[in-house]
Amino acid sequence: MPHDLTDFITGMPKAELHVHIEGCLEPRMLLQFAERNGVDLPYQDEDEVLAAQDYGEPALDNFLKYHENCLRVLKTGQDFYELAYAYFRKCAENNVVYLEIMFETQAHVSRGLVFSEFFGAINQARKEARRDFKVEANWIMSFQRDHSAESSMEILDMAVPFKDEIIAVGLDNYEVNNFALKFVEVFRRAREEGYRLTSHCDCNQQNSIEHIRQCLELLQVERIDHGLHVIDSPELTTIVRERQIPLTMCPTWRPSDPAPRRMESIRKMLELGLLVSVNSDDPEEFASRYMNNIFIEMHKQGSYTKDEIVRLTRNAFSSAWISEDSRSHYLEELEKYAAA
Repeated sequence: MPHDLTDFITGMPKAELHVHIEGCLEPRMLLQFAERNGVDLPYQDEDEVLAAQDYGEPALDNFLKYHENCLRVLKTGQDFYELAYAYFRKCAENNVVYLEIMFETQAHVSRGLVFSEFFGAINQARKEARRDFKVEANWIMSFQRDHSAESSMEILDMAVPFKDEIIAVGLDNYEVNNFALKFVEVFRRAREEGYRLTSHCDCNQQNSIEHIRQCLELLQVERIDHGLHVIDSPELTTIVRERQIPLTMCPTWRPSDPAPRRMESIRKMLELGLLVSVNSDDPEEFASRYMNNIFIEMHKQGSYTKDEIVRLTRNAFSSAWISEDSRSHYLEELEKYAAA
């Protein structure tokens, strides 16, 4: 293989398991939706939007403040449909053939939006993307930790008519003072109703190791989103490796960052035999953008090899919540491509 794997990466079939649909709102659409919905934003043009994505410290807090500004412009089913359909088009351009996509819940319902309207809109886009772009996707319904467990239970009630369209539930947002213990009954009910279970365990947060432990032991999650600090604990590393708990890492970066972050940690996870994959998280809210660009930069700036990139992609398909027939199909296509 040539030293530059750009063409190989671009053509490789990919899967993505950790992406938030609200984080796919392009700057152009952000400004367009704000104008048509009468929402005042602190940005005058696309350049100011992009400048706002250079999140200073504390990075997570500043990122979430920017993200909340983006949420404010999403008001109608049409907004959600256009957002989702544009994202699926990007997936096709990046040869991402399978996705598991998170969507917010309390963040929208608390603003007075109707669950059936915003979910129905993104789900319609999903169906059309299968027809138009041959992209397959499943939905993960995300609860926000900084909302009450009772509100999560209410969301489960709202989702009943759409259970066949939603494959899993998850947790995201601020971890501080929002440990997994708060959501034990929510996840117990979700598990009984047949949902798969995941949770964010964000990077460089307070008590990260204990938070991961609670997600595994109390919530009984089947996947950890991010999960960087698993490798800080030999005990957790052993548990995650033996149970083959997938870790959906996101080596995203900001405009001022020199390279994809956490590349050394991802490589260490591979060396430890952990089922780690690479994902874009919020592609329109980070300079890293979409999957082709992320893998290309990991190759160029982190010396990731063809074999490592294929292994990360294989891990993504292996971690997906799909039928074994579908998994076999995707893996066979990947191996054929890699060998060609």
